[in-house]
Amino acid sequence: MIRHARYALLTPLLVSAVAIPCTTAQAAVASSAPAAAPQATCALVAAPNTNPQEFDLVLTGFRPNQNVNLSGPAKFTLITDGQGSKTNEDVPKGTYTATAKTQGRNQGKLVVPCSKPARTTTTAVHVTDVNVSAPATSPEVDCSVAQSITFTGQITGTGTGDVELSWTGSNGKTSSPTAKFTAPDTAAAPFTVKSTPRAAPSTNQPSVFAQLTAGKASDSATFKLKCRAGT
Repeated sequence: MIRHARYALLTPLLVSAVAIPCTTAQAAVASSAPAAAPQATCALVAAPNTNPQEFDLVLTGFRPNQNVNLSGPAKFTLITDGQGSKTNEDVPKGTYTATAKTQGRNQGKLVVPCSKPARTTTTAVHVTDVNVSAPATSPEVDCSVAQSITFTGQITGTGTGDVELSWTGSNGKTSSPTAKFTAPDTAAAPFTVKSTPRAAPSTNQPSVFAQLTAGKASDSATFKLKCRAGT
């Protein structure tokens, strides 16, 4: 009876001894598994502080120093840096695809669609005010010849979008530029007006004016020339 009891006690120990190597082997396999490869991405992003809007193409997660072919509105090849990244500035807006060779004995193609920036929401432009400014100083000039005077303008309002402007000068010159308006204020394209030559020094000093209209808002400014003696 005592001998049978000893065998009964030894049996669980033998089972445990067999189970231990299996657990160790599983841990070794898990620790030797290769780390996941980085995810290659391609993105078309809107460049900040550009007007008109410019776009950059940004690659990340590729292999270091890898050739990546880009196809879309423009076709070109980029070579990634030591971190597998690369940025190409000022590319045409559109849909791009990045293609590169995969690593290994049987090389294949890695095809990555390039994401695009989200559409920007725009609101209708409502111009509330227009301001026109003449040059701040008036140096003495030869009033017997036409002088070019440049006026500047500013538009005030709400919303985002294109605004049709209308410049009119005292010499009959007109201009109809388009401003990409972003609230609250956006500068208008400058407008240059030529003065009428003075016939004789005894006549009044010439003056020029310019008027800017945007929507229902309008403003004008006048600039009086300071004539050099004898002109």
